[in-house]
Formats: sequence, C-alpha cells, structure tokens
Amino acid sequence: MRARDLMISDVAFVTANADLAEVIRLLKDARAGAVPVVDDRRAPIGIVTRSDVLRAKDPYLGEAPPAWLVKGPRPLSLARPDRRPLRDVMSAPAVSVLQTDPLEEIVRIMEARRLKRLPVVDGRALVGLLWRPDVLRALDSGAAPEPCAGAASQLTAEAFRRLILAHEDDEARQRAEAERLRQEAEKQRIEELAQRRLSDGEWRELLAQARRAAAAGAKEFMLIRFPARLCLDGGRAINAPDPGWPATLRGEPLDIFTRWRRELEPCGFRLAAQIVDFPHGVPGDAALFLIWAA
Repeated sequence: MRARDLMISDVAFVTANADLAEVIRLLKDARAGAVPVVDDRRAPIGIVTRSDVLRAKDPYLGEAPPAWLVKGPRPLSLARPDRRPLRDVMSAPAVSVLQTDPLEEIVRIMEARRLKRLPVVDGRALVGLLWRPDVLRALDSGAAPEPCAGAASQLTAEAFRRLILAHEDDEARQRAEAERLRQEAEKQRIEELAQRRLSDGEWRELLAQARRAAAAGAKEFMLIRFPARLCLDGGRAINAPDPGWPATLRGEPLDIFTRWRRELEPCGFRLAAQIVDFPHGVPGDAALFLIWAA
C-alpha cells in the first residue's frame, strides 16, 4: 500500500497570500483539520491546522472563535485576517512524501517528525494529504508494508529520483528562507527611513552641493535617492507620473519637498521626482532633482 492509496485527494489548498478568514472557512470542512499552503508551482511550503489558528495572538475582530474550532472551554481567539500574514500562522517548512512512497516509509516519517498530516506530491506538485488516523487504520487492517529498507532498495531509479527531489526541495526552502529574511530586513529599513528627518545642517549641505554643481555647468542636482517602497504607494505615482506624487512621500524625501516648497520654489527652482532604476521590471529607487535650468 502506497501514499496514493491512502491520501485524501480532494484536499483544499491555498497560497501564502491567502486571507486567513478564507483559510478558517476551509478548515471548517477540512476532513484532516488542515489546509496545505503551496507556492506558485503548487509545491507545499507549509500547512495550517486548527491548532495553528488558535495559537495566533492577534484578536479576530474582537470575537470568540466559532464553536467548531474549539474543543472544550478554551478562551482563545482567532487571528485577525487583515493584520496577521498567513506565513506567520502556518507550520513550515512542509514535510511531504511522494505518492509512490510505501506505507512503511510514511509511518517512519510520521513517527520521526511527530506529524499528524503529510502532504503528498507528484514530483513537487501537491496531489493529496495523508492523515494519521487513515494511516493507522491501514496498519491495523493488516496491510502489508512494502519493503523500503536495505541496500538493494536504495539502488533503484526511484530512490535516486527521491534524492534529487529532496535536494531540490532543500534548496528551494533555503531560497525561500533567504528571501523571507531579505524582505524582513528591507521592511525594517523602510520603517527606519520613514522615521528619519532632514536636519538643518544636512539641508544647508545639499544646497551647497547644488551650488557647486551649478558652478560646474550642471542644470540640475539630485538632492536624494531613496527606495521607491518608502513612498506610500511604492512609487507608482512618481512612475506614472501622477501630479499627486508629493502626497506619497515620507521621511527625508517629504522634508526635502516641504523645504523646497517653502524656500526654493518662490525663488524659481523646480523639483522633479523620477524612478531611476527598475530591478526585475518594478520600481526600485526614486530620486528628487532640484532644477534651475530655464
């Protein structure tokens, strides 16, 4: 007996950007009490269970969890879907098995990892979900486990393919974790930039640099370069260009605009905003230019 013989094949699944309220709705009807989370290639990256939802800390619109989600009198609340990212709620990374894996291997993985559920994949794509009660019933029914141990069984094309997939899955998880850490660092950097303010001394130094640029024959001077994500709209208004782009500024760019409007615009200086690079086809950095040319 193999994973494909035991799995729940009509399992619902979601991506990591799904609304938690939708996941909670799916959990109500989920036979195994879990909803797998997949990437854009339908490869499992995590799993959300009822216990995961109950452990979330943020209040769910100030309401108690529905009765079906709680077993016994537990004063716990759900996660707020508009504040709690699904990645923070799900259990990750996902441990999965191939649909051709035998019962003995499934039992070994469940016991070793202390898992109640296992996503089943065909290659990398999710095709089903194993639930521990179903696996235990298969054992109790006397289903003969197929041999998977021993040197001979390791010298099969299937065993080698599994090694390749395991290696690729590990690399994919490492890349996903590296990207998650990068995004967290970038988010922290943007938050710090949003709080930063331009001092009087820094403003005077910028004007001195602009004067030197004019003396060297330049017609404009870049006052500041900053991540487009610092803008409230991620730089879309500047890229459009939309005349309302100043309303999207934060931090030092906003201070520079305010000082220009107050001190320099009456003297004939213009200020222009522009996206200066497009990594991967999306706005990267933006810049504010002081212009004095006719």
